[in-house]
Amino acid sequence: MVTAYERRIFNVALRLAGNSDDAADLTQETFLRAFRAWGKFRGDSATYTWLYRILVNLNKDRIGREVRRRDRESSLDTGGVESGPMVIEDSGDTPIREAERHEARGVLSEAIRDLPDGYRECVVLRDLEGLSYDEIAEVMEITVEAVRSRLARARQQLRQRLAPYLKT
Repeated sequence: MVTAYERRIFNVALRLAGNSDDAADLTQETFLRAFRAWGKFRGDSATYTWLYRILVNLNKDRIGREVRRRDRESSLDTGGVESGPMVIEDSGDTPIREAERHEARGVLSEAIRDLPDGYRECVVLRDLEGLSYDEIAEVMEITVEAVRSRLARARQQLRQRLAPYLKT
């Protein structure tokens, strides 16, 4: 199971968490939880859908812990420092083209990372991982209509956020 799904789970975790350390922790915890619960897995859904559901729930828990930690440390005002944009290697043409692609990926990654949690999860699972609306609904334990609504709102927010970069 790990061999078959580790890369996909890590990629989703990376997009949800925004940094590789948290993504690695989420991936490891996902498979650990799946291993512990394997006997309870009824097979009502595909294995990867079940793993995604575990991952999404773990990420929600992580976000909750971070919010509680920030609340406790609010007097220190750390400025909400987050990791930089996700770096994806590109074997592009020229250094200028490569720099433009890198900047565009960074802007898009940051825009996705800044989406509200439910919206970000829908975008990552649909547009980056290619899950169907039914699979996303199952993973997130919401209706297909809610998936459609969240995707529409998320895409609208992304369009607004990215509009300044799309004008020539």
